Amino acid sequence: MNRYLHFFFFTSFLFSQVEYNHPEIDWKTIETDHFSVHFYDGTEQSAREGAYIAEQIYPFVTELYDYEPPSKTHIVFLDTDDFSNGMAYYYDNKIYIWTSPLDFELRGSHRWLQNVITHEFTHIISIQVAMKYGKNIPGGYLQWMGYEKEKRKDVLYGYPNTLASFPIPGTIIPPWLAEGTAQYMYDEATWDLWDSHRDMILRDRYLNNNLLSFTEMNTFGKKGIGNESTYNSGYALCNYIAKQYGSDALKNIMNELSSPINFSVNKAIQNSIGINSNQLYDQFIIDLGKKYTPVEQFIGPNKLEGEVLISEGTANLHPVWSPDGNQFAFISNQENDYFSQTDLFIYTIDSKEQNKITSSIKSAVTWGISGKYLYYSKKPKYPDKNGSKYFDLFEYDVVNEEEKRLTFGTRAFSPVYIEKDSSIAFISTLDGIQNISTFDLKTDEIKQITNYKDHRILHSVSISSDNSTILVDYTLNHFRNISSISLTNNGEITELANQEWDERDPVAISETELLYVDDQNGIFNLSYLNIDSGESAYCTNVMGGAFMPDINKNGQVVYSLYKDGKYTIAFLDSIQLFPIEIVGYPQNSDIKHLNVAPYIDKKDFSEAKMYNDAFPPMFIMPKLMVDYGTLKPGFFFYSSEVLQRLSLFGGASVNSLGDLDLFFLFEFKRLYPTLFTEVYYLTRNKTDKFDWRGVYPIDDNLKFRMIAFKGGLKLPILGISSIELYSMWQRYRAHIKQNIPTENLQGGLAYDYYRGVVTGLKWKMQASKHRFDSNINPSNGFSLEADIAYENNEFITGLDLSDAGTLIEAFSDNDYLRMDLSGSYHWEVPGTNRWTITLDTDLGLINFTKVDSFFNYFAGGLDGIQGYSYYSIEGTNKVITELDFRIPIFYQKHYQLGWFIAQNSVIGLIGQFGDAWTTSNPDWKKSVGIQWRLNGFSFYNYPTAIGLEAHYGIDKFEKLSYSYGQNIRWYFTMLFGF
Repeated sequence: MNRYLHFFFFTSFLFSQVEYNHPEIDWKTIETDHFSVHFYDGTEQSAREGAYIAEQIYPFVTELYDYEPPSKTHIVFLDTDDFSNGMAYYYDNKIYIWTSPLDFELRGSHRWLQNVITHEFTHIISIQVAMKYGKNIPGGYLQWMGYEKEKRKDVLYGYPNTLASFPIPGTIIPPWLAEGTAQYMYDEATWDLWDSHRDMILRDRYLNNNLLSFTEMNTFGKKGIGNESTYNSGYALCNYIAKQYGSDALKNIMNELSSPINFSVNKAIQNSIGINSNQLYDQFIIDLGKKYTPVEQFIGPNKLEGEVLISEGTANLHPVWSPDGNQFAFISNQENDYFSQTDLFIYTIDSKEQNKITSSIKSAVTWGISGKYLYYSKKPKYPDKNGSKYFDLFEYDVVNEEEKRLTFGTRAFSPVYIEKDSSIAFISTLDGIQNISTFDLKTDEIKQITNYKDHRILHSVSISSDNSTILVDYTLNHFRNISSISLTNNGEITELANQEWDERDPVAISETELLYVDDQNGIFNLSYLNIDSGESAYCTNVMGGAFMPDINKNGQVVYSLYKDGKYTIAFLDSIQLFPIEIVGYPQNSDIKHLNVAPYIDKKDFSEAKMYNDAFPPMFIMPKLMVDYGTLKPGFFFYSSEVLQRLSLFGGASVNSLGDLDLFFLFEFKRLYPTLFTEVYYLTRNKTDKFDWRGVYPIDDNLKFRMIAFKGGLKLPILGISSIELYSMWQRYRAHIKQNIPTENLQGGLAYDYYRGVVTGLKWKMQASKHRFDSNINPSNGFSLEADIAYENNEFITGLDLSDAGTLIEAFSDNDYLRMDLSGSYHWEVPGTNRWTITLDTDLGLINFTKVDSFFNYFAGGLDGIQGYSYYSIEGTNKVITELDFRIPIFYQKHYQLGWFIAQNSVIGLIGQFGDAWTTSNPDWKKSVGIQWRLNGFSFYNYPTAIGLEAHYGIDKFEKLSYSYGQNIRWYFTMLFGF
């Protein structure tokens, strides 16, 4: 017999995530010559404009790469969250676009739809060109499973102690090349540009001797601005390649990467342009020096930045003075790993101290007139009934330290307090269209005061000194402009700054004076403007970039200064004016973009039809597995409907013994709950030879078969937990065939030895902060899982003769209630560099103590107390407690080891305590171990997690002719995560 527990280890995680399905959406489709565009009422305007854009850029992208997709590309438009992104599924030949426009402090400002659609479609084309095995074979896998030597007599093999899975990829494009070509787009494309933001990030890295190495550019997985720097450096390098070697070089590199025997971008570069990647990178660095060294020499003698007050973290943004001018609020990621993980702080000038106020604030905050209240926008903790999270207005009582939610579902962003009528003006978004509205704090009335329909991006709002107009910066095509909107004259709009360069972040000094930011000479600096006279000058002269200023009643200025790879908060005690001639680049022909194409605002008005299910071709992924010493070739297959409302995943493998593994998993997401079905069919064959009574040689051919069907539904709960209701039907069958060769006699027998139906409920909850090392060294948060099931089981006790004289199975009932509870808590040791402690607990109870041992908990091995084998500890009760202490060996490194780039490594000490028992008192077992973990990426994009552990069982005991404890047991894993 064999319970095949290891098989579920490989498959149970594949469909483990529960997401909101949005059954409330009625999808529609319009067809163009080359695209199928899918949308719903809330995204129709974006979809129709996007459909027109897609057809306009199609011939230019396909011509550059001399390739057209074999079928129409699907584009799906979404607005289910306040989220801005695009995703290209190049094997599915589909693109997802979230319609909210991108407003990111590490990127310049460009019209959203024309930028993101061209970017993602370039991904589709360029990566399909680089596919090694076509669109139906994304890759394959090499897998290895090793087993413990100790086992029960009624199982075929011990429990796994070695698990390895390594990809053979169908594409191997490093991130710098994938993102660089997508930003380059095609010759003369101006939907995205090498703007002052991108130039700032690269210039700052160069001048501070902090450029990403070529190896570092080859992977993501970085914290801070590291991932964005991969985008940025890749864009610059692809621009350089196109300039020096022609844009055909980008196509040729992709073609070289399509070779089934080429797994290195270095070889592709060598074959395409005649020099290796190191030579190319060195040339690129020399070219950067020619551009950036003169600007350092030019600005140096006249540099003015002010005093840096706050430098911890990489994102210190949107400082805003309090009414008394002695404090300012700002948002910062100084306690987090990623740029966008910003919290709200208050800094006091006199004491030079800061206090954290609340978490997860994304935009600028605004003070109430008394300074008692702060107003800001953030996403609520829990999603709405459909699973969407939209920005809303919140009020924070600074004195009483209390937060109050003011609006629900308004999608309010970047608020500003208007004193004269106690209201808040804010930006709202719907279907990618942004407008300005006001919220009356006395009546809770919301009023829209603009009626833009042109997909302009609104970035920030502020209020004039007399509270009569709102100042807003916006993007219509490229770069920001500044206008004012009257609150007293029917919303009259006046353009205040509308040049070909970028003008942003306006704040009123007086009724006629404005402080804002521009990049006229290629570097963002604070700028002064007298609206009446037109007089202008600069207030800073920085090497990096100056942004988001605010001025108090004393004339003091705080602003966000980009310097040394991060945004800091800087302070100017007063405004000093600089002429433009000594600010920024000495010459700026590379930064001014005077010949950009006009933006696209036309729409496709084709008839919309109801959406019909569309499935891309099924993917086949071959695998070669070594399992219990045999080669077991096979394959996985996968298919998902374009909207991901239907998906299936399965696999098959067989070895020379005829052992067969089949499984099939199906999910249906058209309803609020996700419905799922899982099917498993496995066989194992074994041959034994023995002499009966020392006379007759007998060949025993044993065959075991397992069939299992599982079905149920999954429900998301508050966005952080899920409930799964399930039922599982199982049959285990044995077949024995005996042969006596000398007598030419054969006989056989087949019987079921286990039949069971399990019905249960599983609840999962996870609450943790996302960190760059969350997988290899979790350090914040907790997870809980409970599983309660009633099992109706029949287990064989023997074979009886029926009335007809045939053998039939005799079963005993083994019905019981099973309750499992497990949880983990992760904690970072204060004052250390991510030294962490993890507490794991695993509890189990079967309420029927006389159950056959076939159904026992097993508490040793890879999933249990690792100083002992899996089957050595068993019973109807289980308690396992584990304490892990981990210390980083290195973080954020990039060590090239063949196809693998190692980024992070930790070492840990593990202590375990527990037992499994039935009727007697537990005989507690103790184990200690050491753990080494290493993770990074293989073939540039495939996560690779390597773990090696050695455990020592402190207590010694004997069972089933084996001696356990007081020896070292080894475990090895190489998977995609820990």
